[in-house]
Amino acid sequence: MISKFKNFCGNLRGNIAITSAIMIPMLLSFGAFVTDYTIMFHQQSALQEAADSAALASVKELGLVGADEKLINEVADSYVNAIFDEGSAISGDKTALEIVATPSKEDSEVKIELSYTWTPFLAHIFDYHVTPIKVTATGALAGKSLTCIIGLMQPQRLAKSSIHLDDSSVVKANVCAVYSNSVSPYGLRADSSALMKAGTICTAGGVLTLGRKSKAQFSPAPITDCPKIDDPLLSRPAPIVSACKYSALEIITDTTLSPGVYCDGLTISGNAKITLSPGIYVIKNGPLIVKDSATLTGVKTTFFLTGGGSVFDFQSDTTIDLAASETGPTAGILFFEDRNVPYSFDFNPFFLSRLPKNVRVHKISSNNARNLLGTLYLSKSILLINADAPVADNSAYTAIITGRLWLKEGPVLTLNSDYTDTKVPVPNGLLGTEPRLTK
Repeated sequence: MISKFKNFCGNLRGNIAITSAIMIPMLLSFGAFVTDYTIMFHQQSALQEAADSAALASVKELGLVGADEKLINEVADSYVNAIFDEGSAISGDKTALEIVATPSKEDSEVKIELSYTWTPFLAHIFDYHVTPIKVTATGALAGKSLTCIIGLMQPQRLAKSSIHLDDSSVVKANVCAVYSNSVSPYGLRADSSALMKAGTICTAGGVLTLGRKSKAQFSPAPITDCPKIDDPLLSRPAPIVSACKYSALEIITDTTLSPGVYCDGLTISGNAKITLSPGIYVIKNGPLIVKDSATLTGVKTTFFLTGGGSVFDFQSDTTIDLAASETGPTAGILFFEDRNVPYSFDFNPFFLSRLPKNVRVHKISSNNARNLLGTLYLSKSILLINADAPVADNSAYTAIITGRLWLKEGPVLTLNSDYTDTKVPVPNGLLGTEPRLTK
């Protein structure tokens, strides 16, 4: 008997079998718990993003005539279900998702409550709170607010964002709204120690921060999966283009220019100081270049950019001081890009020097471009800012509607919202009651 017991204790195969019989169920249970809580975390995050976006979309309806609780709930339902159908991190049976929208016109807010019932492996046995997953978000209408950046570029090959802050670039837009329409996969990108401060930061896609030990910051944190924002100037008629007034004009001496059609480009160089008389300046089939130590000054002016190559390039040692038209069909618009220009956003974002010719790039490299008063409407192009000194910080307000806003090599772009301090009007669609998340 003793020898048999010794043989049993000394049999390693028996010990392994017993240990395995004890440990395997424990490991499987632990694995099930880890899986449960991982799924719950991802689905809770996805639900919160859906609730945030639905709150922002639903609260916009409060300002519509006839909007009632039924309509608000329909908007919330359609928005959350659309996100679910697009294949987000929410997985499982869509019928297990409960959506409740509670509007309050008195408080100008809509509260969204989402409840999602799912089936864990084991976690619900020990913690009944794991299901359903519940999240809430409240959207409210703030006072009059300026939308100062809209990145309109749609998803592209190579996953380019429509707003990109490179290196130590800074955007100061403290009380206005920033929107990015890119969704695949990132709408906003910030590298290294870049910083963006705004009243609201919204992106239809995600947020990417790059760089070793990246210190990129957004304030407040961007809201992802936001509704895309339509081009607010899409219905604004383009100026009528008449016959050429000048062709391939180059100016090297002090001059006062008058409105008209400048074909094949306009170049200002040397120490020339150029003053613009009020009106519309059509730059057709060629670039507007200000280089060397030249100065370009104008009030009550609009540049209309039409035809191939009609981009502007403000080089580093120049002075640019411009204010948009105060009245007329281009009131409030400083640069108006023709919507019919040939364009493409198919480029490699890492090789700026190798951009295809049909990719339009407007450049602000000027270290004295402190006053750009009005709206830069460049929907078919990249707006590249790489100045060493602050840009637009002396403007009462500056708004940018562009395909892609690209801050490169550490510039500081300041977008003020003091539109009541100027006679230059804010174009319709950029100024309105802004939806924000409050809770």
